[in-house]
Amino acid sequence: MDISSAGGVSGPDPIEPKRVAAARIRPPSLKESSDSVEISDHARFLAKLRDVPPVRREKIEALRALIASGKYETPERIAGAVTKLLEELE
Repeated sequence: MDISSAGGVSGPDPIEPKRVAAARIRPPSLKESSDSVEISDHARFLAKLRDVPPVRREKIEALRALIASGKYETPERIAGAVTKLLEELE
């Protein structure tokens, strides 16, 4: 601050920002960094679950009742299951 006369005080000096080179603003180690993301196996599993069709409870309950009553394991169903198993093993 300058006192120029007995009558008053001059205003403040103008503010002049220091000029800083762009390279000095960011440390060299951060210049080459980049963002990345990792998706966990749990998140992938949850994403797959969203694609599963809705469960048909009435069909499940009907099959449970057939199995419990002993009527589900018919010779035709057993033969069909054996045939599919043999096809998969070939």
